[in-house]
Amino acid sequence: MKKALLACLAAAVTVSVAAGGYLALRPAGTSAAPVTAVAAASYDPAGAREAAAQADDVFHGTVLRGTGRRTIAEIPSRLYEVRVGHVFKGSLGGTVTVTQPVAEPALRPGGYVFATTSWHNGDDEHGLLAGSPPYPADDLTAPVGGAAAGAGTSVGAYWREAVGPRRGGPAG
Repeated sequence: MKKALLACLAAAVTVSVAAGGYLALRPAGTSAAPVTAVAAASYDPAGAREAAAQADDVFHGTVLRGTGRRTIAEIPSRLYEVRVGHVFKGSLGGTVTVTQPVAEPALRPGGYVFATTSWHNGDDEHGLLAGSPPYPADDLTAPVGGAAAGAGTSVGAYWREAVGPRRGGPAG
């Protein structure tokens, strides 16, 4: 019972910090339009390293579909069924549920790189890290958008660099 209570408390704190960080960093008047194009996104290497360090898991996955909504720690959230592909950090595999506050842009079916924290529950749910929206990337060999990553750097190479020496999960 105590372990379940601690897990619930940890989940509530994570959601609160995630929502607060997102809302604090989000410029006023930003659109809630879905993220659509790899070319439109760019990376901040320091931000990616920070996200990778804070995340339980960093992985490339495919959003298969939205599975509904629910409120987590008083924050309305969307639920997505995501098939895990390449794992950069952690040991995920198969299909997991990724949760996202509804205040963030909705995800469309397709590939993304996710930085998540585990809810440590029986439903194998993982919440997006605050300030680290999933990066749309159907192809890990595609070049990263933005000059900060370096010309010709692929999405996969970028996240391998951000994660650093591999911790957990199978080698790759």
